[in-house]
Amino acid sequence: MSTLIQKAKRNDRLAQQQLYDQYAPALLSVCRLYIKDYQFAEDTMVNAFFKILTHLDSYQEQEHLYAWMRRIAVNECIDFLRSKQNKVAFADWSDSYDTIDDSPLDDLAFSEEQIQTFVDRLPKISKLVFNLYVFEDYSHKQIAQQLNISEGTSKSQLAYAKKLLKMYVESSKK
Repeated sequence: MSTLIQKAKRNDRLAQQQLYDQYAPALLSVCRLYIKDYQFAEDTMVNAFFKILTHLDSYQEQEHLYAWMRRIAVNECIDFLRSKQNKVAFADWSDSYDTIDDSPLDDLAFSEEQIQTFVDRLPKISKLVFNLYVFEDYSHKQIAQQLNISEGTSKSQLAYAKKLLKMYVESSKK
């Protein structure tokens, strides 16, 4: 793998294409977690890959390549979502959502597509907080800094997302 990276760093187009072919599907899945519209998600993934290839010199060999690429893709998704926002101010929600019942649902099996549909139905900020917390393992403090919201808002948005997801899952059982 390091030979491929070294070639890609030297602008070897074939090596860059191999990196793209190998990682684009996984990064597109990451972008779809954040962006509902497939074409926007794909555009964002392509933009992320452009940044990856143009900043490959800053990649440190001791880092896991996919983790480094994923971080760039997530940041690109956040930038995309910020650009689409109509300067909506995030008000602090009450912390009443912090006590949502996290008890497991019955052993339900859902396809990846069904789960993506549930997540896509979440309001934008709730979806963003949920994805950063659950899939990227960000803390509420990191989410608050990244999205320029308070930690309380991050916590309440996560709880609200969980509440909505549980509601979606339960309504799909019927």
